[in-house]
Amino acid sequence: MKNKVVIWGTNAQDEKVLIALELQAATNKVLLYTFPEAIASEDFVEQMMNQWRNGNEVAFPEGYSMLERELSVTENLLPDDLKVDRTDIIHRAQTEWHFAILSAKLHAAYQQELAEFKEKIESLSSYDHHLWDNLRNFWNKVQDQARDRNLFREHADNLRDNINGLFDVLKNMRSRVQDEFMTSSQKIYDEFNKTLEDVEARIAAGGNRLNSVFEGLKQMQRRYRDAKMSNEHRNALWTRLDGAFKAAKARKFGAAVNEGSIVERHERRLSGLLDAVRRMEDSIRRDEEELNFQQKKIAATEGQLEAQLRSAKIKMVEERIASKREKLAEMLQTRNDVQKQIENAKSKEAKRQKMEAAKEAAKSEIAAEIKTKKPASEDQPEAPSGEQESMLDALGAVVGETLEDVVDTAKAVGSVLGEKAGDLLSQLADKADEVLETLTKKAQEAEKSEEPAAEEQPAAEEPAAEQPAAENAEAPKAEAPKKGGRKKKEE
Repeated sequence: MKNKVVIWGTNAQDEKVLIALELQAATNKVLLYTFPEAIASEDFVEQMMNQWRNGNEVAFPEGYSMLERELSVTENLLPDDLKVDRTDIIHRAQTEWHFAILSAKLHAAYQQELAEFKEKIESLSSYDHHLWDNLRNFWNKVQDQARDRNLFREHADNLRDNINGLFDVLKNMRSRVQDEFMTSSQKIYDEFNKTLEDVEARIAAGGNRLNSVFEGLKQMQRRYRDAKMSNEHRNALWTRLDGAFKAAKARKFGAAVNEGSIVERHERRLSGLLDAVRRMEDSIRRDEEELNFQQKKIAATEGQLEAQLRSAKIKMVEERIASKREKLAEMLQTRNDVQKQIENAKSKEAKRQKMEAAKEAAKSEIAAEIKTKKPASEDQPEAPSGEQESMLDALGAVVGETLEDVVDTAKAVGSVLGEKAGDLLSQLADKADEVLETLTKKAQEAEKSEEPAAEEQPAAEEPAAEQPAAENAEAPKAEAPKKGGRKKKEE
């Protein structure tokens, strides 16, 4: 869209004049130049049409007149004494220039908002992810306006370059924070490993120190949960910490304690925990009976010394009951935790069995489709059974690898998220069903494509599937809009 128009017209005296219109977007004004035919030479008209209209300077001859008019949607762009044959050109310029004014105002508002972002970023002493998110949302807003062609390309390019500069500043800050975090994580990781080396040595030595080893591992596990480490360090440390727990249990209770599935191990632990809870409840009940007995006796004491002794004994029993009740509360909480772990483990096992069944069902269905395949034509001999089996094995391998990737992903995430892995595995299992259905359809299409067609038809080209963006993708990199002012963000 150009901000200058050159057109022939007539004045009030019906004299031919050259009319030139120039938009002043900053002031919402239009400059109107009129040149009588007598001074509008052929060379001048050509310069106005080819140079001035495209933004180049042209020297005006003496004798022209200039008029400044307010740009309005309702009023005519030309005064009443000027007439043109191509009124559509004037009307189109009027509407386009009104849009240009509004677009310029939008660009100015975005420039003001961008200046505020720049001021905030310059005042930062450390990386602020909230400011990063706000800047990304601002860029998305600018990008949407560019896609809708509400911003001119040069305005969108200008905003993009400035936004990219601010993103670069925040990226540098984030890199420094990440370097500091990784250094701190490495230090914590080394401290845990050093402690675990001592614990593993004590486990190997055995003896009567295994109870203290268990207590140390429990304390280490609590510190592990609160420690700020990278996922890589956290996963590696959890593997070693879990191995130390298993080694200590095997050393104390025998290797059989680690045998069986996760559900079986949890159920054995729960069974032993329930026995301990019952013993603790019996012990508390006996102490309460002793307390009631001493309280009855103290009312019938004759001497002051005997009363003091019974009071001291009552205090001892009360303290013992309070301590046992505290331990019982911990045991009950542990029981609840173990029960949740059993439920989660059973849910995971059910999902795994479902995927295994789906895998076998898909392989069986593919095998049935291959066996019921129509005989090949004489020109295209039927593939030998060995090739069919190879095809079946290949398709089965694809199905198996796909499902195994789902399980491996769930396990990797589960090592970090703990109990939330059960929910994630449920979602992944549903996705696995979709994958199996898609693979089956592809296998059927592949078989049909091998059969000779009745008539040769040109194959229709399938549209490429859109790839989903990664969830934890890098921050947006602003790009210039494509044709028509559209913009694309790099992920």
